[in-house]
Amino acid sequence: MGRPKASLRLDGESMLERQIRLLRSVARRVTVVGGPTGYLQELDAPYVPDVVTGRGPLGGIYTALLQSRTEFSLVLGCDLPFVTRNLLACLMLRAKADGSDVTVPRSPDGCLQPLCAVYRRCALHAVRARLALGLNKPRGFFPMVRCTVIPWRELADAGVRPRVFDNMNTLEEYEYARRRVEGPAVGVV
Repeated sequence: MGRPKASLRLDGESMLERQIRLLRSVARRVTVVGGPTGYLQELDAPYVPDVVTGRGPLGGIYTALLQSRTEFSLVLGCDLPFVTRNLLACLMLRAKADGSDVTVPRSPDGCLQPLCAVYRRCALHAVRARLALGLNKPRGFFPMVRCTVIPWRELADAGVRPRVFDNMNTLEEYEYARRRVEGPAVGVV
């Protein structure tokens, strides 16, 4: 992308602000994982650096579980501009009902979405084991824990839209998200 995704702006707010607002609609406490130490006073959210650096999303999940004060932690990446409160509420309800170590949705294309999932504290041992082996992909530890995969059909039946897991890894994807969220640009001719 060439710049931090958390600072990309959609509809007047950064992706970080957007995700914090969204998470607060379903959770009592929100912590930002990754990046410099400090406290984001304007967002009123603790900011915790990765405990293990350079390990990608799995390192972030590890840090989130290490610092969490709750049994369940909802993890949400900052490059998912179309995630909705409805989806997050569905994930939380299912995680609490099933009691699995991980509750992860499956997208319409069949992919698991580990950066929009709920993790229990007890998954920490499996995450730590994967990191110790030098393995960084979040999906790799799912067979080591009790994992509930929410099929796309169930999410669709709950009103979740098909492009909810589209992310922003390129400037073109960011521009697409901006047009979709903000509508067509009005220019002066």
